[in-house]
Amino acid sequence: MKPVNDIAFWKERIRTAKKEHYSVYVCGNETWAEITKRHLSQLLEIIPGDANVLDAGCGYGRWSNLFENYTGVDFSPDFIEKARKDFPNGSFLQADLKKLPFADKVFDWSFCVSIKKMIVDNLGEQEWKEMEKELLRVSKKLLILEYEYPEIEII
Repeated sequence: MKPVNDIAFWKERIRTAKKEHYSVYVCGNETWAEITKRHLSQLLEIIPGDANVLDAGCGYGRWSNLFENYTGVDFSPDFIEKARKDFPNGSFLQADLKKLPFADKVFDWSFCVSIKKMIVDNLGEQEWKEMEKELLRVSKKLLILEYEYPEIEII
């Protein structure tokens, strides 16, 4: 199990990543390109470009240019710093997914990429349920994508 709820874990992961995507998922370039292509098509097919969206666990902000009304949140201040540097027009905020600083139903959509499996595998199902409940509090709909599985989940 990985200490994914420890800021130091992510700081070290970012620091030692040989490639940018290694900071969030270690795989070869071809696999990463295929995952990115699949997720991009799913995001664009499901979420309208003008929707008000929350990217929960945004990492380094790679999806920030897809939506007109985008907010990215991540537990790691290091990811938020990187996202703000790489995507200066994006809106990024450090936040705990169990205690989001937003009003109820302020977002049309929240989406997360490979957060559910990581949380369940490393911190347990209950921890994910608390995050999911909070994401559904601030959003009208939730889209869950994973790296390893082509299936999507919409709540």
